Parts: sequence; C-alpha cells; structure tokens
Amino acid sequence: MKRVNIKLAGKLHTKAKVISVLKGITLNDYFEKAIEEHIKKDQKLIDNLSK
Repeated sequence: MKRVNIKLAGKLHTKAKVISVLKGITLNDYFEKAIEEHIKKDQKLIDNLSK
C-alpha cells in the first residue's frame, strides 16, 4: 500500500469527513473510493497510451 499526502481546503476536508462518518467508513476509504471512480471514468486515457 502506498501513502500519499494531499492538501485540502478546510471546508472540503470537513465535508468529506462528515460524509465518511455518516457512511460508517474511514476518511481514507472514502477518498480511495472517490479516486477509484475517477480512474474508471478516465480509463480511456490510460488505454490510449498503449496504442
């Protein structure tokens, strides 16, 4: 597992933390799921690299 540090605006962090608590998941899991969704959405960019 790799570790990544990111800077977030205070309000963005607070909203993400509240949502993760309401969902019963960790903030890390919330961010990981969000990133996975965006990677799936943009997969075509990666696929085009191998052409």
